[in-house]
Amino acid sequence: MPETLTRLLLYLPLLLLAVSAHEAAHAWTARWRGDDTAARQGRLTLLPFAHVDLWGTLILPALLVAMQSSFLIAYAKPTPVDPGRLRRPKADFSLVALAGPAGNLALALLLTLLGSLLFAWLGVESVEARLIIAAGIFLNVMLACLNLLPLPGFDGMKALYVVLPDRWCWRLQQAEPYFLVILVLAAFTQVLNLALVPVDSITDLLCTVAGTGRPNL
Repeated sequence: MPETLTRLLLYLPLLLLAVSAHEAAHAWTARWRGDDTAARQGRLTLLPFAHVDLWGTLILPALLVAMQSSFLIAYAKPTPVDPGRLRRPKADFSLVALAGPAGNLALALLLTLLGSLLFAWLGVESVEARLIIAAGIFLNVMLACLNLLPLPGFDGMKALYVVLPDRWCWRLQQAEPYFLVILVLAAFTQVLNLALVPVDSITDLLCTVAGTGRPNL
């Protein structure tokens, strides 16, 4: 129980930051490409309260941490995007989709630079700081890779809209309300494990550069 509580206290704040960066990246990119829908709803922020979904951001990841799952899934309230307001609807919609995972990878890189600065350049010796930075890198890489899976409702599928026929895009959009069902099926059929292949190698590389060593998660 104490170990589970420690994991929760470590993961949840970092996870809130990761999902907030993900959704804010969607919102910023949408506004840049002409759609201010998310901006008008207050989604251009890293503050978690604007993005948190009770089940997807808090309860589900807490359960996975408690069960010591090999992967960690989390999602926030979807960032609203109106393709009709984008300058190039299909191309920009795909760009907005890719912005979320890109935001997570950018945050992982920032944490890597911070770790390198603290441990290699300033000579800071702190086990706790190494653990926090390593966990932050892992979570952001995990979220980026999971979201890039080409499944309905995932950013990876939306990124493909630019090359898909309109009728396919429309049908895939109709499947989005069933995102949670698709997520559960992907977990039980081990499709999500496909995301673990790049997660391990990218995390190892970034943690080595950061000087934290691979997190024992």
